[in-house]
Amino acid sequence: MNTDVYAVIIGAGASGIVCACRTAALNPDKKVLLLEKADRIGKKLLVTGNGRCNLTNTNSSDKYYHGEGAKELAALLFQKYDSSYVLDWFHSIGLFTVTEEDGRVYPSSYSASSVLDVLRAELERRQVEIRCGCKVLDIMPTRTGYQVLTQDGAVFTQKLVIATGGKADYAYKESGSQDIFKMLKLRTNHPTPSLSPVSVKSPVTKMLKGIRVKGKVSLFVKGEKVKEESGEIQFAEDALSGICIFNLSRTPNVRRGCEIALSLLPDMSSDEIENELRGRIKKDPSSEIQKLFVGIFRKNIGIALLKSAKISPSAAASSLSDNDIIRLSKLINNWRFETVPRFDMNGAQVTAGGVKVSDIIAEDFEHIAHEGLYIIGEALDADGDCGGYNLQFAFASALCAAERMNMEELL
Repeated sequence: MNTDVYAVIIGAGASGIVCACRTAALNPDKKVLLLEKADRIGKKLLVTGNGRCNLTNTNSSDKYYHGEGAKELAALLFQKYDSSYVLDWFHSIGLFTVTEEDGRVYPSSYSASSVLDVLRAELERRQVEIRCGCKVLDIMPTRTGYQVLTQDGAVFTQKLVIATGGKADYAYKESGSQDIFKMLKLRTNHPTPSLSPVSVKSPVTKMLKGIRVKGKVSLFVKGEKVKEESGEIQFAEDALSGICIFNLSRTPNVRRGCEIALSLLPDMSSDEIENELRGRIKKDPSSEIQKLFVGIFRKNIGIALLKSAKISPSAAASSLSDNDIIRLSKLINNWRFETVPRFDMNGAQVTAGGVKVSDIIAEDFEHIAHEGLYIIGEALDADGDCGGYNLQFAFASALCAAERMNMEELL
């Protein structure tokens, strides 16, 4: 391994690769080294967006980010490094993209491998040295830089970039960003799962496993509604899933006293639903109650609603009392599920938590206590919603750090 390089980037995920490419491009006569604990680079990038790689979102703004100081950091970052800036850079290295109606941007091939291919080509073009299967054992700040000790030997660098991602990375067990943070004694917020299914306590989810419905979901914390999303809801054996659930999973994953309310007919009021049900009962009073929902929901959804309302699905429709009908009408748009904190990272796409944003200089992502040390991407306590927002932050922070690092050298 080279013993003296200009910049070492630890972590060859989305932010690390882009930072290495841009740093090398701006410093063609200097050595840039990219270290990765896994056996190859970009492993997590290949599975983003269900393998299609949702690069960014043209609607990116600070409102889609969470964490202490994350909104403020994103707002400042996107003044220059917005989705257009990120896409211009990708286009400059040869990637064709397509933008969908909701602002999501994908490679035109709709394959994450295309993104990794152009990044690999840029790393090679810029002569970035890559070391995979390389575990960092220790990092020691020096008067003029950093001594990085790896299983392959030691290297001295003027600039050190931490792009190790979070615990949601399935390769985390091979090393771990938390180990790196401890080596440098960085202040962090505890890592917790985000963008994941939400575990719930319910007697009906098992019978609904695999069913998908469109609707609106609301998160209640101690009885107060704190967030609302719309989209496809997926039922698992003991959990709720789907993008709209992912976007509100951050809180119920780690807090008790939360509920998720499903609205299955959000465009209808309770009174309108009640009138519809009464009309169906009047039309066929002798039919089983569960048949009231034919043409509205799948059979098991109707049965689960009735069980939740403590109404026998096999009873005759005419046996429903006025209170039963009213209660059922309200339940359809306010179907409550008590959530169960999960804490572990199983199934989580993103890590909430990481290095404290307040310890980062927002203009360049340099750590306030360590000159020449930069923290980017998911290693920071800044996580975004589904829709390309996390990769946008990863790429934008990487480009910002690389370019500002170069400007500092020129001063």
